[in-house]
Amino acid sequence: MRRRMSFLMLLCLSLIVSPAGIAAAEEIEDLIDIFESGSRVLAVIEGEKTISTELRPREEVHWRGAEGRVGAVLTNTHLFVISSSSQSWLALPLRPDEAAKAAVSLSPCLALLVSGYRAVGFDAASGQLIETPLPLRDRLLAAETAEQVAVVITSSRAFGLAVGTTAFCEVPLGVRETLEELRVTSRKATLRTSERLLTFDAEGCAWREHRLD
Repeated sequence: MRRRMSFLMLLCLSLIVSPAGIAAAEEIEDLIDIFESGSRVLAVIEGEKTISTELRPREEVHWRGAEGRVGAVLTNTHLFVISSSSQSWLALPLRPDEAAKAAVSLSPCLALLVSGYRAVGFDAASGQLIETPLPLRDRLLAAETAEQVAVVITSSRAFGLAVGTTAFCEVPLGVRETLEELRVTSRKATLRTSERLLTFDAEGCAWREHRLD
């Protein structure tokens, strides 16, 4: 009887946890590999299609990477981005001193570049570059990408970008408002400050405010 009960309990547990196992199996695999060959950068998509772009004289690669459906290359003069459905590389010219101050992060569906001047997102779904200027003299506090959302926090603003949208959504921070915690999941960013809780998710594409007092 005990053995039968144990078997039934294990069967019930397997039914409960199986959706999580299915969700894990649906994680987006890396579809792009990026290589350098002489003065060219190449993206091999799903091991079949190869797309290359020619670098300019004295153009040097600072960083390259790929995750899920997105690939990116940062040089001293450009940000190059590509998705698994692209027919060519998309090039964003950089200011002379911008590459040295820029950082790039990737998620399976988004690429994010943040420099002292601006934040630029690349959405694999639309194949578009989406840009917003950052406030002058602001300090960059955080920048993160997840599968469906990206978020940039400066000392006076919070910016959110969701897959399928055409602009960053921003919310101002108070003069004395300080960042306490930032948590980013696949579809949602939660920002806790000294005064309130701010949330940004891929569904609403807007910041929602909850006062803490």
